[in-house]
Amino acid sequence: VLEQVVQQVVGGAAPTETPKPAPEKPAAVEESPLEGFDRLHAAGDAVDALLAQLRDASNEKDSQVEWRLARACLDAANALPDGDAKREGLVFEGLRAAERAATLAPDDGLAQKWLGVMLGSVGDFQTTKEKIQNSYKIRESLDAAYVLLPDDATVALALGQWCLKVAGVSFVERGLARAVFGGSPPEATYADALKFFQRAQELKPATKTKALVKLVEGKMRAGAK
Repeated sequence: VLEQVVQQVVGGAAPTETPKPAPEKPAAVEESPLEGFDRLHAAGDAVDALLAQLRDASNEKDSQVEWRLARACLDAANALPDGDAKREGLVFEGLRAAERAATLAPDDGLAQKWLGVMLGSVGDFQTTKEKIQNSYKIRESLDAAYVLLPDDATVALALGQWCLKVAGVSFVERGLARAVFGGSPPEATYADALKFFQRAQELKPATKTKALVKLVEGKMRAGAK
């Protein structure tokens, strides 16, 4: 129909266009090994496969592989039911990988972040004395990560949780720890915890973080009475 209308108006055949060649598809960009690891982690349904790949890739000389191995170990441990004997081994394997990453790249915020996370995770399998000793290391690593990754909501959330837990240790418990284990447990206030939770909520709003903010605000009000 369109061709007939054009013929009536201009008195000739409708002009024809030379077909344009189909645009060439851009060559697929080859995925790097690290990108592949992150893709599998984001998918969340190939925990064991990712762990196996990272174990194969680990030569204990690449911090980028090591902190990802730590992350994969924790994911694999969390995928197991409570009480499974394999959980402890996986968590400590992850801690060793995180320690290597932080040693290889002390200025890498992600390496410091995962060292702090793994130090906290092994607490489920440690004595009270070991937990107290590790608490200083956790704060040190998370503080370093916070400086290097000021916009990482996970780091801010972890610091808030650390402060909340430490602030909740009673005077009597501190005295007992000092008498039994020597030294003093680390210190933090609910105000410290609130600051970090508010920062985490600002960076990445979440229902859990909002609840933690309210929890700490409630504790602060109760303490003020």
